Amino acid sequence: MRKTFLFTFMVALLSIVSLGCQSQSERSAGSINEGRSSIESKTPSTSEAAISSSESTDPLTTNQTTVPTLFIHGYEGTKGTFDGMLSRLEVSGLGEKALTVTVQPDGSVSETGSWQDQAINPLIQVLFADNKNNEWNQADWIKAVLSYLKETYQIDEVNLVGHSMGGVSSFRYLVTYGNDDSLPTVDKFIAIGAPFNDFVTGNETQTLDALSQDGPSVISERYGDFSAAIQQYPSSTKMLNIVGDLQDGSEGDGTVPVRSGLAIGYLMQTNGLDYHDEEITGAQAHHSQLHENIKVDKLVAEFLWSN
Repeated sequence: MRKTFLFTFMVALLSIVSLGCQSQSERSAGSINEGRSSIESKTPSTSEAAISSSESTDPLTTNQTTVPTLFIHGYEGTKGTFDGMLSRLEVSGLGEKALTVTVQPDGSVSETGSWQDQAINPLIQVLFADNKNNEWNQADWIKAVLSYLKETYQIDEVNLVGHSMGGVSSFRYLVTYGNDDSLPTVDKFIAIGAPFNDFVTGNETQTLDALSQDGPSVISERYGDFSAAIQQYPSSTKMLNIVGDLQDGSEGDGTVPVRSGLAIGYLMQTNGLDYHDEEITGAQAHHSQLHENIKVDKLVAEFLWSN
């Protein structure tokens, strides 16, 4: 178990609405439709999210690195998906927003913002211009972003954080390109509400212990792909898997079943890979609220930058 520490977020009057990647799930060509009627959240202003000066004096101890962390939205996601989390991390002094990188369907990359070589825990938001495409193309677009960062800024190491399909696409990137020496090394990977076993039925009665020990009883085509490719996952990349459970009897976050999210743990652990998972429970564990949950903020910051 990794060493934990405390830190405090004070978020006053934060208005949370249903965000970009929300509503019922449906699949199209292997894609996750997270939001047929998605609504972006209001990004908290500095005054709403700021920690008062009396409480902001060295609120926690973190490693200060120049390794950038890329935040990747899910199906139908937009900049609103991670705007809130990035703002909270930045206002709390845990990281510095550096770039917003947009990838076109042809793999061309554009950016806004300013990259500083000595930025402390730099944060990069990744946007897909075609935000309804499949995970295979998104994996290629993640590769395009990493290639761009290496060629443009000589970045050799990154972290990845992906929500929902962004987590699935990031994992597919890792088992496809994660050992390519021409690309930056991925040090840490965080998946948030990612349906690694898609939305297959038949696993509802399987206990979580059995899932961890034996893998899912029923596997999806996606999971079969990951099972076949897991040995290509880079052995040095540490993974944190965050899942949500509303505790309303559905055993999921309203979109992704807990068992689908946790299924990847069997592949990671049986192959001796560095893996840890955390479950967020209650009303704020809804799929579209996971990236607005300050408990998730804490887990993300601890995993990325804890001493």
